Amino acid sequence: MDAVANRMERLTDVASAKKQKFEEILKPLYLGEDKIKRLMDVMEEQMKLATSKDENTRKKSDILMAVTHVRCLLQGGENGDYLGLDLGGTNFRVVRVQLKDGMASTTTKYYTLTEQVLSGPCAGVFDFIAESIKDFLQQENLINSDSKIPLGFTFSFPSTQLALNSAILLTWTKSFKCPDGVGSDSVQLLEQAIARKAPGLPVDIVAVMSDTTSTLMAGNYLDKKCRIGVILGTGSNAAFVEHLENIEKYGGDFKEPKQVLVNVEWGCMGDSGCLDFYKTEFEKEIDQHSNHVNSFTFEKSFAGMYLGEFVRLVLVKLTNEGVLFNGHVTEELATRWKFTSGFVTKIDSDKDKETTNTRNILEKLNLSTASDEDIAIVREVCDFVVQRASYIVAAALAVLIRHVNLPEVTVAIDGSLYEHHPKFHNYMMELISQLNLHTQVKLILAKDGSGQGAAFAAVAALRQIEENIVSA
Repeated sequence: MDAVANRMERLTDVASAKKQKFEEILKPLYLGEDKIKRLMDVMEEQMKLATSKDENTRKKSDILMAVTHVRCLLQGGENGDYLGLDLGGTNFRVVRVQLKDGMASTTTKYYTLTEQVLSGPCAGVFDFIAESIKDFLQQENLINSDSKIPLGFTFSFPSTQLALNSAILLTWTKSFKCPDGVGSDSVQLLEQAIARKAPGLPVDIVAVMSDTTSTLMAGNYLDKKCRIGVILGTGSNAAFVEHLENIEKYGGDFKEPKQVLVNVEWGCMGDSGCLDFYKTEFEKEIDQHSNHVNSFTFEKSFAGMYLGEFVRLVLVKLTNEGVLFNGHVTEELATRWKFTSGFVTKIDSDKDKETTNTRNILEKLNLSTASDEDIAIVREVCDFVVQRASYIVAAALAVLIRHVNLPEVTVAIDGSLYEHHPKFHNYMMELISQLNLHTQVKLILAKDGSGQGAAFAAVAALRQIEENIVSA
């Protein structure tokens, strides 16, 4: 864990007075071992509160720790046709997974929801899904299937899971602005839409889940040691395989496997103030100008929606203090949310003495006259903020790894930030290795795993139904 002072050695051509000011501004961002340990302790405490038998105790936690009711993972020799749906943005996906001796062949088709559907009654959303499934089955020559095809439904909105195929919508998010639907069961809404728009459709909705749960299932197909799924893109969340004995609120049977997938919903951790010990002025300002003030506290430290703005705020402060750009803040640099996480990724992609990407980004901010000294400082800021962000995610992830408690654990990660940033993976692994978790950890990319993973969840659901494994 490099202290800020160590970074000064890299800024060889920067004047000492500027170095001192740079160190003074960035020092509050530094996460030492004490803060990392405290973050892990807070995460552990939040998980314990959220899994309590007592409802009032559970309400004290910022995270959900929702029991997904998915108990089984893939065994490796499955056969059959399965469908996956992935609803979470304007592009909706229908996925067909054909399994033969555990090997999957996947066909995917995208359908785009219009603004009219996104902002109209929720029945319109589910009617669109039903019609899309019908279209897909026609194209795949499955519309006249003699038997119903098991279907898993990734429904990426905060929900209360009641059973494998039952989840009550808590709120619409992202680009969905439907005036109704909250408090309804998403599976029932889809079944009603199928009855309206595609009666007799040969599908059986056997599982509904979050995108994080389906990412875990997709990861488990790629690597049988996968026990954790993480979304690390615009926002962030995690799901993991928890031992039943660790969940006080669990009310199902204790048949083998004595485990269940838990959807953490960690994005809001810190909403109660439990993470204030490491929050900086920059996170506080991001929060005050975000779409959800005083909420999604945890992910505002690192997620793709906010990382670029974090860097911009640091650059503005450095400029106002005379460290950068001769003290001149351009209109573009002063514009909130103008500096995107994509900019950070581009700048961090410059290697060694290469500066092409950094200069191109600064030109977009009307800073084409930036000096070599400015370039070096901007690159150092991006790298430092990304390292900090990676450490925060990795610290929380380490707590889940300890709960899984296996000699080897693979973590499946989906999301543009993890996929495209050149350093996020390495920095996460750097901290994980330093924490001495007594577990061999591997991080893998499960790109677009939420569609295929939904179909794999349908596989697991069928096995649970056949073996009468009940989770509640």
